[in-house]
Formats: sequence, C-alpha cells, structure tokens
Amino acid sequence: MPGYENIRAGLNDAALDLLRLVNGPKNTLRELFFSHYDLAALQVALDKKFFDHVPLPTSLENNAANGSSGSHATGASDTISAADLADEAEMDEDRTARILRLLATHRIFEEVGEGETGIFRHTSLSALLKRDQDFNATGDMQMDDMLRAASETSTVVRKSPYVSDTTHSAFHTRFGMPMYKYYELHPQKGTRFAQAMSSWSQLDRQVSELRESFSWGTLKDGTVVDIGGGSGHISIALAKQFSTLNFIVQDISPHMLSQARETIADDSSLSRRVTFQQHDFFDEQPITSAAAFLLRQVLHNYADAGCIKILRAIVPALERCAPGTPLLINDVVLPESGTVTRYEEHHLRQVDFCMMVALGAKQRSEKEFLNLLKSADDRFEVRRVCRNPLGVGLVEVVLGMHC
Repeated sequence: MPGYENIRAGLNDAALDLLRLVNGPKNTLRELFFSHYDLAALQVALDKKFFDHVPLPTSLENNAANGSSGSHATGASDTISAADLADEAEMDEDRTARILRLLATHRIFEEVGEGETGIFRHTSLSALLKRDQDFNATGDMQMDDMLRAASETSTVVRKSPYVSDTTHSAFHTRFGMPMYKYYELHPQKGTRFAQAMSSWSQLDRQVSELRESFSWGTLKDGTVVDIGGGSGHISIALAKQFSTLNFIVQDISPHMLSQARETIADDSSLSRRVTFQQHDFFDEQPITSAAAFLLRQVLHNYADAGCIKILRAIVPALERCAPGTPLLINDVVLPESGTVTRYEEHHLRQVDFCMMVALGAKQRSEKEFLNLLKSADDRFEVRRVCRNPLGVGLVEVVLGMHC
C-alpha cells in the first residue's frame, strides 16, 4: 500500500517535529541520552519472557483475529501481579515491577487501577510480542546480541579509526569472533537469528517487492542462480509463483542446503525446478548458462573490498551467458539525504548502522552501488533501480559489451 505508507511517513515527520518544538532542544536530547535505559528494561523483559507470562486478554485475541486494536475490559484472567510475574521469571518482585512501570510509560504493558496496584495486563504493543513469536525473536536478538555489540561502537572506532570490516566491527570487538561464526557456535541464538530475519523479510514485504520489481516472466523457462541463497526461501517462493522458472540455490553451508532440500522434498514440482549447489561466492561462478543471477542481501554483509571480489567472481559467467543477462542485486538502496521523509530515511540509516555494528559493512546508495560495480569491472552498467522505502530494493545490472 504505497499510498498509505507515504501518508504515514509524512505524518510521522510532522508529529515528531511538533514534539521537538513542544519539548525544545534540551528535553529532546535528554530523551535520546536516556533511551538506553528503556532498551535495558525491554532487554530484561524479553530475556525473562515477561510477554509470555502475562496472560493475553480475550478481547485482544478477538481484536487480533478481526484486525482491530481496540480497548478491552479488565478481567481477573487478563491480569497478573508483579509478584506472580516475578515468580514466573525467577527474579525479585521489586525490579520486576520497576521494569514493567518503565515499559508502561511507552504503553508496553499497563498497570491496572489507581496508583501502584502491582497488577498488570497487556496492551496491544506488548500483546504483539506474545502473539508473534518471530517478531519477538527480532526484538530479543536486537536487545541481546546487537545492543551489547552496539555498545562497543566507539571502542572499535577508537581502536580502528580508518578500517571497517568483519574483524574491525563492534560485534567482533564484543564477542571476539565474526557474527556468523558466533551463531554457528551458539545454535540456539543462530535459530533465533534466522527467525528474526524471517520476520524482518515479512515486515518490509521482501518477497512481494522482489516479485514486483522485475519481469520474471520474460525469463520464460530459464534458470535463475540464487548466489548465497541460504535456505532458498526466496527462490522457493518465486518458483511457486512462476511455474516455468528453474532455480539453482548456491550457498557455502552444506547444513543450510540440506535443510533447504528438506523443505521441498515432498513437492515433486518444486524439487524438480529448485536445486541446490554448494558454492563459495568468492570463487568463480560455475554456472554459465543462467537466464539471471540473483545476489540477494549479500553485498551489504561486506566492506567494499569483499564486494568487489564477489562481483568479479561472477564476471566470467556473465561473459559466457547470453548478452544482457541480468545480475539482480536485491539489497537496500539508501536514498540521497533529503530526498525522502526523515521517517523513512531514519529507518534505512538504522539498518545501515546495524550492518556497521554487526559486520563492519554497509548499505549503499545508487551512486555507491555504481562506484562499486565500476571498481569491479568497468563494463558493468546499471539498467534500472527500484527503491523500497520499507527496506530491500533492487538494482538491475548487466555486463556491457567489450570496448
């Protein structure tokens, strides 16, 4: 609903500017200076599963089914005391109540009755984190691993003022290893990370945006090579919607590929058209008869030097494919400052900062993508750019003719 999103973004800009005018510079900055205490309260609430322990009001369950966010009547089954929640969370009552009251100032939970009754219930915000476990995983990962890592940002800049890469990242500084290695060694957190990424892809309509941003039907019965495709869920989703297309999902992880094969093992049509291949995308691309190459959320994981190596590894295959074979870079395309609402830009700049913290990497603007591509091979040409104000967009690239 692009029209709705445009209205919402403009309203957010106006409302936030009004608040800044009402509060003035000092109060506005004070809120920002103290915001990490709000995040710390949320960190504990997620870690100790406050959202699961508070019973979900029947009316909120009905509202969720009806798509409503209306108010609800209080009932004994809808509430929990701070003492009982503390017992469930296995912590003391005093800090439990204080965390709940701080979160309640953001309308995350609500204290029932007049004064400090110590009885709490869900609001629509807190209830979402009980109902939607994938979104809960997103919050839990951000409040746990990423918040801890982000606190090391100034440390890594001080230690490495001119270099940003996986080794010189806040995550590596905090945990002593690259992010993906950390999740391999901590499989429970790795599962949460995958769950969080799935939730985020739904939030910014990644599959639908990709489907609508390129004319997949023009590829007819050709083969799309999904480079670094992980679990293959994007290729599988596209294969379900384009019944003549074939897909090869490439990933370096045999475990990931094995899991991917299992997801379509019982579907003979998909298992014929979606196949899997172990491949390191830093090595030369082995498929030379593709109708298109898809590089989805890969480049944002690397600093420029790594991206250039990845792109150069695809060039020999593009040279052997039919002229005009597209390389589809499915990544966030950062807007030029001042060209979109501050609300939209802020979200995308947060995602960019997340990549800096997690991997010493970055999201890129159209101009930065062009510079990156030309550094890899001067024949690369950007044919079309589709931006997504919610997140992941598309850069359609071809390898031009030899000079």
